[in-house]
Amino acid sequence: MSLANRYRPKTFDEVVGQKFVKRVLMRALERKDIPHALLLAGPRGIGKTTLARIFAKGLNCELGPTSKPCGTCRFCREIDEGRSVDVVEIDAASNRGIENVREIQEQLRYMPVSRYKVYIIDEVHMLTTEAFNSLLKTLEEPPPHVVFVLATTDPHKIPATVLSRLQKFHLKPHSISDIVERLKYVSSQEGISITDEALRMIAERSEGSLRDALVLLEQAHIYSDGTITERDVAEMLGVVPDNLYAQLMESILAGSFKEAYEKVMEITERFSPVDFASGLVRYLERHLLSDSTLPFEERVVLLRMALDMEVHIRQSSDPYAWLTYDVARMCAFKRVVNLDEISRYLGEPPKGSRPAGVGEAQSPPPARADEDPIERLRREKPTVAGYVADATYTREGDTLHIIVSSSVIARKIEREVEAIRRAFGVREVKVQVRKSGGFGDLFGEIKRDWESLD
Repeated sequence: MSLANRYRPKTFDEVVGQKFVKRVLMRALERKDIPHALLLAGPRGIGKTTLARIFAKGLNCELGPTSKPCGTCRFCREIDEGRSVDVVEIDAASNRGIENVREIQEQLRYMPVSRYKVYIIDEVHMLTTEAFNSLLKTLEEPPPHVVFVLATTDPHKIPATVLSRLQKFHLKPHSISDIVERLKYVSSQEGISITDEALRMIAERSEGSLRDALVLLEQAHIYSDGTITERDVAEMLGVVPDNLYAQLMESILAGSFKEAYEKVMEITERFSPVDFASGLVRYLERHLLSDSTLPFEERVVLLRMALDMEVHIRQSSDPYAWLTYDVARMCAFKRVVNLDEISRYLGEPPKGSRPAGVGEAQSPPPARADEDPIERLRREKPTVAGYVADATYTREGDTLHIIVSSSVIARKIEREVEAIRRAFGVREVKVQVRKSGGFGDLFGEIKRDWESLD
């Protein structure tokens, strides 16, 4: 028997997570306020069918209805073993027609051997429109001894007329910490030796599904020779170990494109480009955003570049070309991080606005005689300083000539002429709009930048 089946919860207390759903179902049993039809919705492997079976046990246990079925009486054992005549599990993916619903309706008139006749319809969204229409009246007014428990991974495909007749419960994917704790328990019970890092990697790959995590744990146990290590899980799942990402990030932060590129090629000899890119995003989420050694803006830009890389690789027929390009971008990220450029696209805050509780803005510190005019302007008008720095400007006597390629930027500069005059110490500022000389100049700049990476 697989680990997922062997450690399937038998009581509400054993179910991992899902506190809200467990609380409502347990109180319904304790108060004898039994819903005639309910829907359990959520992704795969998070306990929908398990909760339905435990609820059915609570309804039919000899001590019940009870939120704590004994598990030892005849009816509890039959439900656990899957041979109860009163708990009928139906797979709607393969029994989706109107004739299957009519068979259920024919059986409803027969009284249960225990207390309730429970119909668990899995993947109920797969039923045909005719089958749903036939089921409507039955769901609204079933016999008092019948309870329907519907389970689905896609509740949006269920007609609204059906949903209106159900109590709806949306189950959430399990957290990584919950999955790790459950895997530790199962490992201890089975005598499986596994490292904490390997457990974390399995929990992350399971994407919130505890069943998937147990299947991966069993697979890793078969694959490894002894203790399940991070390397075992990485080779089995195609997950790049964190230590390789750490080495890569050292090269990227140092701005060494050659070393970073060689490290990427070394990694992609063992792992696919897609696995590498998606793993890098998760690595940066875990480590980079909580790392205080880099300014926040630089950390955000690096994560954004990694996200771009993942999209590029997933959508490209030549992922290695995108790998080269995106790694080069990341190595040059410090020259790409331009807060003035970010402000230019996001827009400046409204004039006079400030965070609540903060006093009036203080005047900028006095300028030094040897200070760069752009830096002087940046303290007072950082966005405008970015415009001017990106433009071509020359000074002729008491006149500053600024040449830009966009009329929009020209108008923004003209609105702040007074600040520019003070920063540069001139009497007049003239702004001209001149279009780019063409793609040749642009590509020449890119080529020079590329060659200067190392």
